[in-house]
Amino acid sequence: MVGITDVVRSELQNYADRGIFQNFSVARSGSKNLTFKFNWLTEHSFSLLLNVDKSQLELQNLLPAVPYRSDMDKAFRNFLIGRSDLSVPVHRRLDDKRFTFQVKNRDKNLSVIISFSEEDAAEAAKTTVNLLHEIFNNFLVEGPYQNYMVEFFNEPEE
Repeated sequence: MVGITDVVRSELQNYADRGIFQNFSVARSGSKNLTFKFNWLTEHSFSLLLNVDKSQLELQNLLPAVPYRSDMDKAFRNFLIGRSDLSVPVHRRLDDKRFTFQVKNRDKNLSVIISFSEEDAAEAAKTTVNLLHEIFNNFLVEGPYQNYMVEFFNEPEE
């Protein structure tokens, strides 16, 4: 039987092999957990922690410098909840029946935690990548966060 470590690593490696991720690397984080690092969408490096015991993927420190309970923090939490709404096209909708989504704000760094069952490990990895895409292309780009993108992700001002 293939464990969730191998399943998640394989799914993410597939993105790297197709050239979607750059600078893809995997490191042990404790005895069972893995941390995946990669560049995608920006020159900023992303960290994705796989917690094997909890069956969770965490996009760590995804959005920096976002004070807890700030307008942006609240808007992000609402955005995440809204991604499960039936009005969102199926191919972009978050499946809140299969996965649990949680936002964590520590030291003004927003992280997203996705909990899943072991049999959904591959789909959880894909969902995480799709969510990252939605955050950057919908929440940040389409929202009032152009200055934020310029400051923290070195996006051009135009």
